[in-house]
Amino acid sequence: MDGTLTKFNLDYKAARRRALEELEKLGLRTPDMTDEISLYILLNKLKENLEPDKFLKLRTTCYRYFEEMEVKAAKEAVLYPGAADTLHELRSRRLKLGLVTNNSRAGTMLSLNRFNLSPIFDAIVTRDDCEEMKPAAAPILKVLAEMTVSPAATLIVGDGVIDILAAKAAGIRSVAVTPSPFPIQRTLNAEPDYLLGSVNDLPLLLDELDN
Repeated sequence: MDGTLTKFNLDYKAARRRALEELEKLGLRTPDMTDEISLYILLNKLKENLEPDKFLKLRTTCYRYFEEMEVKAAKEAVLYPGAADTLHELRSRRLKLGLVTNNSRAGTMLSLNRFNLSPIFDAIVTRDDCEEMKPAAAPILKVLAEMTVSPAATLIVGDGVIDILAAKAAGIRSVAVTPSPFPIQRTLNAEPDYLLGSVNDLPLLLDELDN
């Protein structure tokens, strides 16, 4: 969603710092836990060293910090020019559309409802709906199961390296779109199957793949 369909101005580092402050209080923060690492990596580190009940409690706390900031950012998110038209074009081709995001369901639905886009998706999977997040394959496979679509008949479209990695983990072709929060070389190093200048180029790619 954010970065592909919407311009989503969220200070992820600030959210990570809030989570790290809580870990510091509990004596659980280690030197390698900085505001540079993703929530996914942070939670994996905690999961390795904590009892399940304690981990779930901390994960809930971390999610709450991020959700507060995501909801605020969702109220100010801007839809990329042409993104809605592109989604409607894809829908007119009778394609199934699924959305997978590492954001909370509250923030995600707020953004989608603001732009009247929630009905266009056959399935929506957020971090609240799955035990794992991208770059793990689990949320991708969950959305495919909900849509009854096979990996072979699917393209994963995203602006981030984690989208490409999640697609690879799920055995699905990936489409990287720019602009991206990552340097272009880092995106290329992740080896997406296709690279587009905009999500609005997706119908043209599909035309080429159909030929």
